[in-house]
Amino acid sequence: MRTAAIAVLIGTLLLVGASAKATTCIAGRSFKVRQVCGQVRDLTGVAIPDASVKLSKKGESQAAFTEQSDSDGKFHFRHVPDGDYELRVKSKFFWDVAQPFSVRRSKDDNICYRPIHVVMKVAGQCGYVENAWKKKDLH
Repeated sequence: MRTAAIAVLIGTLLLVGASAKATTCIAGRSFKVRQVCGQVRDLTGVAIPDASVKLSKKGESQAAFTEQSDSDGKFHFRHVPDGDYELRVKSKFFWDVAQPFSVRRSKDDNICYRPIHVVMKVAGQCGYVENAWKKKDLH
């Protein structure tokens, strides 16, 4: 009984310690876009304003583009040349999110036609980027 109580206490301390530090969760499969725009939300669909959204060329640590999500959690990078990138999103109290993707045949419209949906989880869980586009929509 005493051993079980000690194990529960250690597990709780490890969980609390892990949620106190931000980390980047494992990214999902790479995808292709024509525009780099979207919205940052939590698991319940609530927009996350003022999230740091950074875009880096693949293999480079320095961000090529940086902006904050607006009051609706939206972001939109303009004039992103074709290439391979990594999107990194950070917000207080949430795990960081990172996702590789490619920009092909870039399009700089003011309207975001195919938004990237960034879903962040409260620290202690992993966030992810979800895109449920059909293959025909990507070309």
